[in-house]
Amino acid sequence: MNDYDNRYDPRQDRPVNELTPLIDYEDLSRYELTPEEKAYEEMIRRRIRERRRAAERRRIKRNRTVALVILLVIVLVICRSCYASHRKKREEEAGAKVTSSQAEKTAKKKEKADSRAAEPDVTAQPEAPEEAHKMQQVDGLTFVDGILIVNKTYSLPEDYAPGLNTAAEAAFNEMTAAAFNDGLYLYVNSGYRSYDEQYNLYYNYAFERGVAAADMVSSRPGHSEHQAGLCFDVNSTETSFGNTNEAKWLAAHCAEYGFIIRFPKGKEAITGYEYEPWHIRFVGKEIAQDMNAKGQCLEEYLGVTSSYEDAADGLSQQRMAEMLGVTVEDPYGNTNDENTYDDGTQEEQSWDDAGNAGWDNGYGY
Repeated sequence: MNDYDNRYDPRQDRPVNELTPLIDYEDLSRYELTPEEKAYEEMIRRRIRERRRAAERRRIKRNRTVALVILLVIVLVICRSCYASHRKKREEEAGAKVTSSQAEKTAKKKEKADSRAAEPDVTAQPEAPEEAHKMQQVDGLTFVDGILIVNKTYSLPEDYAPGLNTAAEAAFNEMTAAAFNDGLYLYVNSGYRSYDEQYNLYYNYAFERGVAAADMVSSRPGHSEHQAGLCFDVNSTETSFGNTNEAKWLAAHCAEYGFIIRFPKGKEAITGYEYEPWHIRFVGKEIAQDMNAKGQCLEEYLGVTSSYEDAADGLSQQRMAEMLGVTVEDPYGNTNDENTYDDGTQEEQSWDDAGNAGWDNGYGY
């Protein structure tokens, strides 16, 4: 045996079952990261936070989009339901009116037939004459049967400036909505005009064409319905507008909303103006539908004239020309085919369905 074997080994005194750790653990709490490691760790944490925030934003945006789509669908369903209900109600009311009107006519015919059969020898009595129209003058305004009349005979005061009539505006908006549902777009080309605006408009016509031609396409100041705020020029003021689907729809449906075509075709000698398919006047649903059924213009319906000779001032075209400093006839001597001026320029005319020539009426009467 060597000397190494004789040395004392303390481990021999330890209990046999005692576990001896193989690694001598250090106190890791005292371990500090380097600046580079700290920066890297902070970068990792920042990226994790950014990703969480981005995910949260995407989730919120997605939820908002879904909620908005659902809300729009609900609003659309409600609007379609309301419109369908309104249209159905309107159709039912129109059908009821037609049915009641037909029933009344049938009953009247039957009564007449029965009375004739019961009294065959009685001579028929003449019908009672229609009641005279009631005319009133209020603050310079002329009302016939409660309807304000403005034409060549009856004028408005120079300081009369009511603006656009609210009832007429509401009726027009309702009418344009109905036209839009039928695929047509109606809009106001010209609405309310003051006395001064009408003066400038008429003067320009008279200066370019003479008073005689101006009186055919424009109202003298104070004689325009636009100053009353009760009429609209719709879409275009060119004669070709009469051939459009919008003009045809307007003529067929405007009475349902209280409007009339103020200057209808075939009534030029009565209204004093050329045919204007774009010019509508608000008179109320009942009167508009009654006029439409009778085929009358406003002058016929109210029993009045439309002539500057019958007006209170009674200004002749010659006197009007002198007051404006213009001529009565066209100063350029235009022909029927085209308007040729002294400087060689030309102004084209428009033509209606009957082949009648007429200038573009600009802003109407």
